[in-house]
Amino acid sequence: MRSFVIELVKTGGRIAREHFSTVAQHDVRTKGNRDYVSHVDGLVEDALIRRIKAHYPDHGILGEESGSGGHPINASACWIIDPIDGTTNFIHGIPTFALSIAFCDDQGPHTGVVFDPMLNEMFIAERGLGVWLNNERAQTSRCSGIGSALIASAMPFRFPMALDDSMAVFATVQKQCDDHRRSGSAALDLAYTAVGRLDAYYELGIYPWDTAAGELLVRCGGGVASDFNGRTEGLLARRSMVAAATPELHAQLLAEVAPLAAWLERPPFRPA
Repeated sequence: MRSFVIELVKTGGRIAREHFSTVAQHDVRTKGNRDYVSHVDGLVEDALIRRIKAHYPDHGILGEESGSGGHPINASACWIIDPIDGTTNFIHGIPTFALSIAFCDDQGPHTGVVFDPMLNEMFIAERGLGVWLNNERAQTSRCSGIGSALIASAMPFRFPMALDDSMAVFATVQKQCDDHRRSGSAALDLAYTAVGRLDAYYELGIYPWDTAAGELLVRCGGGVASDFNGRTEGLLARRSMVAAATPELHAQLLAEVAPLAAWLERPPFRPA
């Protein structure tokens, strides 16, 4: 399975890299508030889905652009795909984006890969076996306090009704931590947290395809990934927020992002 997933992201990465310098505004459409998709997103996702269906015709697939086709996300065999995580970067010529693929069974993500095709960096995780950056074993940092933490985050650009609360939390965390980073790719933020480049990451207003592989990477690297209430179960079915960090830092991070946890019970985040 690991070999198959690696070949998947290499295939998709080649397509994304080949089109990176030629994507133009007329190839871009808006699918929601400040939420963009290019024709390359579709090309990559279609290529991945064709390969998965050829090898595993009975598996469900949830793609950012194609949806689930009615297949339940918590099925015993399901693929969760983000063909280009960081599309806004991609269409502006910023080489910070990634492919994210997770194979899930009835216990959640089993195998996950985040691939940066521009740097040729592949972050790989298998449940219970650890995490690798290319061919080297990796793990989360040893950061134990928010005062020395380099933390990634992003604003809920799709959900402006939550912006003021998010900005307030950002300011509170910024006053305490070493500094913030905002890359524009949740998948890379999680991958960097998993291998110790970042110490923590939090974000409100994201989806399963953004984080399914990255959450597994963090856990396999020795960290913790949960919602803002600290819950880890059922995240894929009700995705809207994630907090990931080293075990020591995670509890401190949850205390700071607690004001945003209330959005779990408010539209549009509350499950229908």
